[in-house]
Amino acid sequence: MIMKVNIKHILSLGVILLATSCMKEVDLEHLRPDPKLVLNCVASQGEPLKASLSRTWFYTDNYPNVTIENAKVNLYVNNHLVGEMNWLVTEGDYYSIGNYVSSYIPVSGDKVRIEAEKEGFREVMAEEIVPGKPTLTGFSVENIKSNTPYYSSDGRRYKITFRDNPSTGDCYLIKISRGYPEYEDHSLGDYEEAPAYKGVYGWTTEYLDYTTDPVFENKISILDKVMGNDWLSGSGGRPFSDELFNGKEYTMKLNSNSGLSYYWPYEEERLPDSVRVYLYTITEPYYKYLSALASLYDGSLNNDLADIGLAEPVRVTSNINGGLGILGAACADSLTVVVPKAN
Repeated sequence: MIMKVNIKHILSLGVILLATSCMKEVDLEHLRPDPKLVLNCVASQGEPLKASLSRTWFYTDNYPNVTIENAKVNLYVNNHLVGEMNWLVTEGDYYSIGNYVSSYIPVSGDKVRIEAEKEGFREVMAEEIVPGKPTLTGFSVENIKSNTPYYSSDGRRYKITFRDNPSTGDCYLIKISRGYPEYEDHSLGDYEEAPAYKGVYGWTTEYLDYTTDPVFENKISILDKVMGNDWLSGSGGRPFSDELFNGKEYTMKLNSNSGLSYYWPYEEERLPDSVRVYLYTITEPYYKYLSALASLYDGSLNNDLADIGLAEPVRVTSNINGGLGILGAACADSLTVVVPKAN
């Protein structure tokens, strides 16, 4: 029987054994920095502007509430003051979320600037230009069989074709969602006929194997593959650049193994699933920010070593003057197709 060894546990044990004879209590309070404002916002074409404002906190603070209310947050578009963004609390099922909102809806080419100030903190500011819309030219899906030495499963292969702008340094985000037809909720076993269709589709994230396309495959090192870290995160999408195909048309191929999670006795009457691809053009600072977050969630040897202090941790990009966070900008295109029924 082959046992898979977790390299992180081995390294952690080694460090503990080496350190047991030289442990020393360290007071961190003299290292406490002054808190800074943290501004996060994405200016996306066609969507009302929304920004969150919080503050930094020190390691020993034990996860305090850092949300900043009653701040002055001004929105400028193309160097003209649009107005002050209003504080709004959105009530959810489990918690409430507070953001600063504006009724202004950005469009491609807008130069968006946000300035925020709060007593006791240094004023922060960030500025970005909303990029142009990407050019999706094709989207298709086919059913495939995924075979391993131990099992076989149904899956799908997505082919997304788009045309890259000849200018250098274009950045993107790819995301795919799957739509399921919604039916009246009742026990299927109690009825001779299929339940009524509600007239709407419910959409969920499609979990993808990003390593099936060369754009993402090089994000995994040979050593990571040896250690079993052969997956890439990206439930909310995955950023990439045009490094491999600058100025050309490119077809990305991504696989998914997610399948139906319920029993449907009326399969002939059931409407087909749909699948939708979203391709975003994003600004370079936003690309670097999302890439850093993706690296943090990826399983990698560097992350395992960084967790125990033996490697440099991933540094998250910020473009907020005077503080931390990100002002990103994005513009999306999408295509929707029907998923063919499996043979």
